[in-house]
Amino acid sequence: MNSNELSTSLFNDYDNYREKKLNSDFISHSQLTELIRGIQTKNLFRVDKLGESLDCKEIFSVVLGEGETKILAWTQMHGDEPTATAALFDLFNFFSSKDLYDDLRKNLLKKITFHFIPMLNPDGAEMFTRENAFNVDLNRDALRLQSYESQILWDYAEKVEPEFGFNLHDQNSYYTAGRSDNASAISLLAPPMNHVKSINYIREKSMQIICRINDALSLFIPQNIARYKDDFEPRAFGDNFTKKGISTILIESGFYKNDMKKDFVRKLNFIALLSAFNSAAEKDYENTDHKKYFDIPENEELLFDLLLRNLTLNYNGRNFKIDIGINREKKRIKESQSFYYKSKIADLGDLSIFYGIEEYDLTGYQVIPDNKLSIDEPADLKIFFNGQLKKEVKNGFISDLNN
Repeated sequence: MNSNELSTSLFNDYDNYREKKLNSDFISHSQLTELIRGIQTKNLFRVDKLGESLDCKEIFSVVLGEGETKILAWTQMHGDEPTATAALFDLFNFFSSKDLYDDLRKNLLKKITFHFIPMLNPDGAEMFTRENAFNVDLNRDALRLQSYESQILWDYAEKVEPEFGFNLHDQNSYYTAGRSDNASAISLLAPPMNHVKSINYIREKSMQIICRINDALSLFIPQNIARYKDDFEPRAFGDNFTKKGISTILIESGFYKNDMKKDFVRKLNFIALLSAFNSAAEKDYENTDHKKYFDIPENEELLFDLLLRNLTLNYNGRNFKIDIGINREKKRIKESQSFYYKSKIADLGDLSIFYGIEEYDLTGYQVIPDNKLSIDEPADLKIFFNGQLKKEVKNGFISDLNN
């Protein structure tokens, strides 16, 4: 089958490989360790402990295949970005299965040696924070390498000398594919190696692989793929790996409507990675014009979680027309795998150039400022179980009894 047929077939059969022990929105280190121990029993995988995090949590590599082309992929260098970690275990299930894709698996494992580091930042993953245990962003530590986790990734890349690197992240829900209301479900980047964003053979290969990923995903989300802004960040791993001679591909798992837990975006990761791996194995990316990379619309930050349009605000006897953009921040309830959302006004005024994932035209409604209601901590959620709830709904501080 051709590449489009293969992508469509894998998309339809994805549930056969989905690792059901993992949620897409949170993965604990203990869950990861349990699954790592499980795949160690299979001859296909070679598992090694690369080291430990600052809080002494194990960091693993998973290696499979025996090909000349070497690929290194790592996930969760930002602890609160677990989507791709879940997708990697879906891939591990795919590679250890036996079915109509046996020829594809055999070809990939013959031509490629895969090196995976799932959950580079286990301390951040456990706390559900971007940073590691002492609040350092690992993706801004490629120069100083002060964190154990950063040292592990850098040293492993030097040891493996991969041809391709896959830097797998999540991005927030506020990005769009170009100047539109289409949320960026997947954003892609060929990181630059300098401030002038030079394109050499190394970066060109990254762009070509991204074009192949874009072709595959366009079958399912043609309006929801974006190109991440390529400003040079001298402290980031992708930029430094490109400079080092590794063709690096950044994949950002974004937002897709009605996919709050990011299960669908996880599935898109699975398709994106397999399409990229197949292209690397067959080297068909070499026939792709890298300039098509720039046809992918650039990420724009134009979305709010909720946009309230055309409200009236009275101030000192004068009426003003305003829009209110509200965003939600996902918070983990300590010592649990449950979350709550804390909403805040992100902007107000003329927001006519922006869009809302959910939006309402409230012409004729008035804003009355009031600071009586404050819910800051999970313990305060008991407010929803007493008589104050109906009162706050009636007063307009809470809008929906069902949410």
